[in-house]
Amino acid sequence: MKRLALLFPVLMLLLFAACQRFDELEGIDSAEFDAEYAIPLLNTSLSIKDALEKFEDLSTIVIDPDGLIHFTYKGDVITQNSDTIFKRINETLSGVPIFVNSKRMALPLEFPDGLSFDRLVFKEGKFRWSFQHRHPDPVSFQITMPQLSRDGQPLAFSASLPGYSGTGNPPTYLLSLAYPTDLANYEVIPDPLTDSVYVEYELIRSNGQPDTASLVGVAFDSLRFSYMEGYLGIQEHKGGRDTIVIDFFDDWVRGDIYFEDPTVVFNIENSFGIPTESRVKVFEVFTVRGETLPLESPYVTNGISFPYPSIDEVGVTKRENFVFNKQNSNIDLILGAGPLAIDYDVDAVTNPDTNTSIRGFITDSSYYRVRVEVDLPLYGRSFDFLARDTFEIAFDDYEKVRNAEFKLVTVNGLPLDVGVQGYFLDESGAVLDSLFESRQRVIESAVVNGDGVATAPTEDVTFVDFPDERFDGIRNARRLAIVASFSTTNEGQQSVKVLAEQSVQVKLGVILGVSD
Repeated sequence: MKRLALLFPVLMLLLFAACQRFDELEGIDSAEFDAEYAIPLLNTSLSIKDALEKFEDLSTIVIDPDGLIHFTYKGDVITQNSDTIFKRINETLSGVPIFVNSKRMALPLEFPDGLSFDRLVFKEGKFRWSFQHRHPDPVSFQITMPQLSRDGQPLAFSASLPGYSGTGNPPTYLLSLAYPTDLANYEVIPDPLTDSVYVEYELIRSNGQPDTASLVGVAFDSLRFSYMEGYLGIQEHKGGRDTIVIDFFDDWVRGDIYFEDPTVVFNIENSFGIPTESRVKVFEVFTVRGETLPLESPYVTNGISFPYPSIDEVGVTKRENFVFNKQNSNIDLILGAGPLAIDYDVDAVTNPDTNTSIRGFITDSSYYRVRVEVDLPLYGRSFDFLARDTFEIAFDDYEKVRNAEFKLVTVNGLPLDVGVQGYFLDESGAVLDSLFESRQRVIESAVVNGDGVATAPTEDVTFVDFPDERFDGIRNARRLAIVASFSTTNEGQQSVKVLAEQSVQVKLGVILGVSD
């Protein structure tokens, strides 16, 4: 029963265990004939906390300071780092030669999505340059990028070439193509007046006369960046579609459970210094009845703003939990309808308000992550919630047992009524008989106060009689299918809390008649 086994562990671990305790009857075939034997099968008490400790997936179960049990389900929504933004800058700058057609020329930087930067720091990269001239006398040449510097010194190079004879290939400087300059730790700060990055060159002929080159080229490649600040544009980051499976209702047959205070939490971590907002494209719940129910909230329509560090908080990661609850959404209705899975697709958008006066930053270690977490606290109400499970049984070794009467005594500290019906099945799955004539309540809810907390246990006594004919009819049974129904106090009209320390005591005995 998976989650139901955890929610109602006493029923699974105590009451249903009785169906598998026939090993206690060993030796009955050697007993005196035409006699009756009273045999205790079970006498134990177990709390919800004790039962939970028997399961391996406790990482999905939380007990809060008040003892209330929570089932949690988690999944990643968005994980994004700075590679995407830096990649777009790299694509603009890298690889293609830039021909410099004047002595002072702005680099043709066309960044996407309105991006503009105030400062950019290279983590690595290569810079190459070359020039050619057609003057008859030797020339000296200097190329400078005033806005590109390291330790306060702009990027600058000089070279000289002999004069051009007038025939053949003109003199061309190519050394930098084979031995490029390493750009690590260089930074770019655009000209404050024009917001541009310039390439400047000067060519001086041997007679001291300034002149122009016939060809000047620069190129950037293998770029990686460690820091950027400025207005980083409107960019949409795809989160990817995913599903969270909720196995609470795996064995559901029918009936309703309403969770009083379920939540869906967006756990947000962000070290990008950029205004960012979620875009919930899909958030739907698939239910046991085949429905698809959308999450409805103003925050689905308008988005969720991420916290972000200011420009003087480089290296800081901001964290925040945004909670969808029944006050700001319909989460209680869609998670109270028997959820099997949550289908979601959440993207993120940077600078959603297009406010260019907000100057942000990213580093090569910047990231943001949004993890979705579904919390189902066991505080709510249930009416005629049915689940079923099947157990292997065999009566082959007890041929001389002619009848049996079981007595079940329960002292219940849980705020739940439990009804049970069982079906004895043969090898083919055909029903041989039922445990009761109709589904019967075997555990009555504890007394509950106005806050939904059990205050006093309730005792129940149940008899199950199998006279000769009935017992003969189930001798070939191989499985026992148990159908259990659960309702909270007042036939599901009151919300209750299932707490870790609540327990049920179960006593089970059998009177057996044996004969030759």
